[in-house]
Amino acid sequence: MPHIIVEYAFDPPMTEEQFDAMAEKLDPCLVAHDVTWKQSFVAQDRRRRICVFEAVDAQSVREAYRSAGVGFERAWTADAIGEDD
Repeated sequence: MPHIIVEYAFDPPMTEEQFDAMAEKLDPCLVAHDVTWKQSFVAQDRRRRICVFEAVDAQSVREAYRSAGVGFERAWTADAIGEDD
């Protein structure tokens, strides 16, 4: 299944409580669109975040976010590159 990267930017920086509230809204919509969360990274200043999902395509992830009312900058399909590549 393809990896989908979702990028966010926050100004002012987002708190952990705000991240949790966003995830709570988003989780049921991810399930409904057959999207699986894999990993997230947050900048140390809490102004940028990326999340990695597995889904059929980026459009499925975009639709999940839109149906949850959660904003994002962009979502795109990516290939994973590891030490063995």
